Amino acid sequence: MLTAADSLAPAMENRTATVPSIRRSIHGLRKYRQLLANLVLKDLKLKYRGSVIGFAWSLANPLVMVGVYTFAFTRIMPVGASQFVFYLLLGLLSWTFFAGSAAMSTAAIADNGGLLKSVWFPRAILPTATVLFNLVQYVLTVLVFIPLMLVYYQVPLVAPMLLFPVFVALQATMTIGVALILATGTTFFRDIRHLVDVAIAVLFWATPIVYELARIPDGFRWVALVSPMTPYVNAYHAIFYYRQWPDPQIWATTIGYAAVPLLVGLWLISRHEDQFAELV
Repeated sequence: MLTAADSLAPAMENRTATVPSIRRSIHGLRKYRQLLANLVLKDLKLKYRGSVIGFAWSLANPLVMVGVYTFAFTRIMPVGASQFVFYLLLGLLSWTFFAGSAAMSTAAIADNGGLLKSVWFPRAILPTATVLFNLVQYVLTVLVFIPLMLVYYQVPLVAPMLLFPVFVALQATMTIGVALILATGTTFFRDIRHLVDVAIAVLFWATPIVYELARIPDGFRWVALVSPMTPYVNAYHAIFYYRQWPDPQIWATTIGYAAVPLLVGLWLISRHEDQFAELV
């Protein structure tokens, strides 16, 4: 006859196995960091292979976006809010980084069967590489966009803007966690790839990119928190648009939203990575 202690034993074993699994995944990423860097560099080269101006396209894109949105919201559909284009693009560019990474991560493992069956390496490398690939493009974009917007709108430099790299790092951490979860899940359930496309479209409007969070009625404010990008967009708006230090709630949510998906993703992929070669 099973005792209460016997019935709890498997659950206790699972909990004690979680930390070593996460440590193993982190150790694997560190040990194979050169492979990770090579995969990111390979994807960047493939994207611009045969292009005349190469990486300069990453710089041209934000210039075109700034021009189009500025013309649209100042000439065609004038918006009363001051510096609205600046507000919009702060959220839109960071959202593009997240959405692109999430969509690409669904194929990171499921579409690399040949590689998985030919050589062993930590499987977390693949979805992480997709995020870093998109991160590089995002950083190149903001290096052009932010100085341009600051000059165009005559926005003064203030101390809170120094926090931008911190929030980018937190967003990248959160995105890696989401990518690990999606890449693992899609390997078992291919429908996740299609669900992600729908979820991205819905979450875009749940994220305060084209509107201010304060405009949402209190009873529906929780809807915005469904989007993992909400705290990061709020942080970018706080430091660049409102030019103020982020409040404790923003700090708590950005750190929490970064830590939880990452830990879950590392544990999940570590638990199942030995099965991937058989499933793809």
